[in-house]
Amino acid sequence: MKYSVNIFILISLLISGCGGGGNSTPNLSVGGLPTDTSIDFKLFPDNYFTNYDVSAALTGADNQGRTYTGNTTEKTLNETVFLGDPAIPVQTDMVFTISNGGFGAASLTSYYSVDAGDRRFLGSRNNNVETVSATTTPIPETANIGDAGVIGTYIDNSNAETSLSWKLEDGFNGNAKLVLSNVTNDQSGVLDNTFTTTYLIKPDGSRLSVELKTFNANINTEVTLTGNY
Repeated sequence: MKYSVNIFILISLLISGCGGGGNSTPNLSVGGLPTDTSIDFKLFPDNYFTNYDVSAALTGADNQGRTYTGNTTEKTLNETVFLGDPAIPVQTDMVFTISNGGFGAASLTSYYSVDAGDRRFLGSRNNNVETVSATTTPIPETANIGDAGVIGTYIDNSNAETSLSWKLEDGFNGNAKLVLSNVTNDQSGVLDNTFTTTYLIKPDGSRLSVELKTFNANINTEVTLTGNY
């Protein structure tokens, strides 16, 4: 059995971790000394829009008792044009296997505005699904714990609508949790899926660990994947 991956699931990886893949158990648990809320945390790694090239090993399970193992990679590509605007593309590839013998694979290219002072997520494209219109909001370069914001609303070529937002929570011991939320409704306005990505990050924007949690309303399945960078 092959599992198809809703391409908007991978949109939640638009801000990704810095460093190579790892296999040890990630630590996103709350504990330790609260992080000073006056610390500025970068939301993007320094090289994200130039020569970014990373991977991370993932493991997890779903609410049906199946276990998952996989890998995700991301790489910055050459500047191009998307929806009529200059754009920096970042390609994300994900593959995973499932304990019942199933597997899944997807490749997604995400596009960002080129202006560092007005950075926006413009939309995405794969072989079957692509953004055809978007209402976007600038993503700040830095944020403090307690800050939150809207990334944008995106319509694809099936007329599904996806809304993305971010917030920064206490990660304790000098770290923060960058939480990216993704909600997709189908063309009738009915919930299709949700996806939440939580990164444990340092002030310089580097990621220590990640948790990806998705719920597919069509098959009532929630999958949680974790990994270290």
